[in-house]
Amino acid sequence: MVAVLEALQPLRAVPLWLSVMMLSSMAAPHCLYAYIWDKPEDFQLRSRTMPLRLLGKHAVAVMEKLVLGLKAIQLSTVLAWFEYGLLPACGFAAAQGRWAVADALRSAAPARWILGLGLLIPGQALNLGIYKAIGADGVYYGAKLGRPVPWASGFPFNLGLRHPQYVGAMLSWAGIFSLLAATPSTAAPLGAVLLGWTGLYCASAAHEASSDADTQGK
Repeated sequence: MVAVLEALQPLRAVPLWLSVMMLSSMAAPHCLYAYIWDKPEDFQLRSRTMPLRLLGKHAVAVMEKLVLGLKAIQLSTVLAWFEYGLLPACGFAAAQGRWAVADALRSAAPARWILGLGLLIPGQALNLGIYKAIGADGVYYGAKLGRPVPWASGFPFNLGLRHPQYVGAMLSWAGIFSLLAATPSTAAPLGAVLLGWTGLYCASAAHEASSDADTQGK
């Protein structure tokens, strides 16, 4: 236990506001998923009123724009956490006038690229496969929001994964984290973040599985 706490020490050097921003951006999409899953009629009603109706004519389109916006914020806050928080805390110094994140990628050894891309590519394949199989209506809770969702039994549903897109998302983030792990001391903090993030995806998956309408992935 002492060794684990020592390995996580760099997290204490990360500015608290950066960690709060990142954790909030990690949790926000899952809060949205839970709200729409539990109260689809309420979300449909709100989607027809300002300002949400500016995002689309149907609740599925509104959800899609909201999720994509939250994902963009999520990526930005994660990169900021790396740039101004974890990498400096772990002793990684970028060349003057250059971004630490960019230098972390440039310094990645072949083994890091193999690991990173070995996680990122399959993760994105799962995500793209979901869109191809069931479209935006299936991905963004069309079954809950009144849109027809095609039944799909091919890839990636033929892999035996109940939530292929969630698995794909975590593989993708694990790949990105592997590429940005510029020093050995980043391993434990990144493992802790990924563990917490996996917990959020597991919670969303369990929440969706509690309903009979969960016949497709999100």
